Amino acid sequence: MRLVLYLLLFICAGCTPAATFRLCPNLHTDPTKRLYNDIVTELIEQRFYNVYLPEKDQKVFQKHYLEVDHLVANVADAEWHEWQSAHFQNKLFGDTSHFQTLYLNTSPANNSLDLAELPDQFTALSPQSAIVALINRLATNRSQAALDSLNRVQSRMRPSEFQLCTARLQPADTEQQRQAQGVGTLTLSRVVFSDDQEQAILSFSWHCGPRCGFGEVLLVEQVAGRWRIKQAIQTWIS
Repeated sequence: MRLVLYLLLFICAGCTPAATFRLCPNLHTDPTKRLYNDIVTELIEQRFYNVYLPEKDQKVFQKHYLEVDHLVANVADAEWHEWQSAHFQNKLFGDTSHFQTLYLNTSPANNSLDLAELPDQFTALSPQSAIVALINRLATNRSQAALDSLNRVQSRMRPSEFQLCTARLQPADTEQQRQAQGVGTLTLSRVVFSDDQEQAILSFSWHCGPRCGFGEVLLVEQVAGRWRIKQAIQTWIS
């Protein structure tokens, strides 16, 4: 029976309608806030382990991967996951009664919520690293200033300013509140724009428990008027 089911998965993978995530309106006119809003939406819906979904939807993913008998995800798994993720995102869209709460840290004094854990000095980065390549490409002749921005917590955009359609953001006040009520805490760096304002880099950290989280440096770019993640460089994971 399991073999038959797997054959059906492979056969139907090619005929499954394309899965698309609904776009939440982004009414910000400030370029930096537009970027933050688009990128945080993508992080929440596609990068943070499905934690924004109601528990019953998360269990569908857990059940699927408990039942498969291979260790590495195959093409059928990936296509099923993409379709199911978009299906759940569409179903949750605008349903505030089922939104999960995430916290946004905007305090530079909160050392427990570090960003990408990069060194303070640009010369301390490996010359061959992908991060150095990004900084040199987007911020020629201002490499140290760019690194300083990646190491600084942004406070320009508050949680109440985000226009989200599948989750809610609250201020990261105390660790006790976050553990009791939310599913994780996000910290964003300042943004480093390219000269033409079409690409940018920023860093972030995501903490979802005592030994759960990761940090990355992102290259983002404008696609059809919306900001999208083009490259993610992971710098730490717990």
